[in-house]
Amino acid sequence: MPAKSGAAHSLGYLVCIVVSGFLNKTILTYLPPFERLSRIAGNLLQAYLEVPVEEELAGVMLVIGVLLAVWGAGYHVYRS
Repeated sequence: MPAKSGAAHSLGYLVCIVVSGFLNKTILTYLPPFERLSRIAGNLLQAYLEVPVEEELAGVMLVIGVLLAVWGAGYHVYRS
């Protein structure tokens, strides 16, 4: 099982990381309130990890998290 799902999850992570950089710019262009949401996410990460996180990086991490959740749910529904 890990050999089958491990490759799919690795590919999913790679795709999500690459695509999220592009999506973040597009989302910020068309949905200005997303900038406030990414600022809030950055502040939460900063408070929790005690490490400074840039606003843009927090936005990208937020998009990565959403994409990974969708990818994982879709994968497990497909495999069931």
